[in-house]
Amino acid sequence: MQQWQICRTKLTNEAISDTDYLISIDETGTPTLKNLNESSPKQLRWFTISCCIFNKDCINDNAEKIMNLKNNFWQDGNYHGHRIYLHSRDIRRKQGPFNLDNTLYSKFINELGNCISDIDFTVCSASIDKWAHVKQYSHPAPVYDLALKFMLERIVMFLSHKSSTGILLLECRGWKEDNELLSQIVAYLKNGTGYFSSEKLKCIKGIYFEKKRTKDQNKSYWPFELSDIAAHNLNEYAATNEKTKIFSLIEPKIIGYPNKIDGRGIKKFP
Repeated sequence: MQQWQICRTKLTNEAISDTDYLISIDETGTPTLKNLNESSPKQLRWFTISCCIFNKDCINDNAEKIMNLKNNFWQDGNYHGHRIYLHSRDIRRKQGPFNLDNTLYSKFINELGNCISDIDFTVCSASIDKWAHVKQYSHPAPVYDLALKFMLERIVMFLSHKSSTGILLLECRGWKEDNELLSQIVAYLKNGTGYFSSEKLKCIKGIYFEKKRTKDQNKSYWPFELSDIAAHNLNEYAATNEKTKIFSLIEPKIIGYPNKIDGRGIKKFP
């Protein structure tokens, strides 16, 4: 077995060079099924896992575009001694570095949108309506496990269509939690998902973990920033069927666009 199959492993340049696509994964909402009812607010009712799929040949170009955005609003792209991190919640709430005056904030939001439009990547997601899930099934499957399986299937569909390979990049949470998640994904790679056999999942060549920023705080892992922004807006669409401004910019990048994204790039369950 390779190291990445055994325990949490950091991303390496070699891992990137040996594959075609880098796939960053993020989530929004909580997977718990406790304390749900018909009146539960959407942020409690819905759980979404999404991913952004980047061609490795575009990684340096994408990184440059994001750094240019940060440099346009913060000196050297830094704030209080660390690299700016485009965190969706902080941006929406105008917290920390995004606590800008109204004119500058509006300009930043416009340039963020232009940057997202300009970056070359593909998006897909899996969302669970937890209340509907609980009502429909007497023994509902664990929400995270279900969304993860749907997410992996969409990644495999994309890679298979391209006759390509990819590696998964996940954000570090904690040693125990990360290794539990790793074991969960590796089990799918070994046994299949029920829809796809293990042979089909061989297009996924590795699973790696990184923190939001490097230890010295001088670099951020920008794929996480985009997958975080995507996850929030895809979750909003799943919960309300309404398209935020950012969703409208992401929409052309969703698998299945322009013909059909619902059920393909966007999976809603049940």
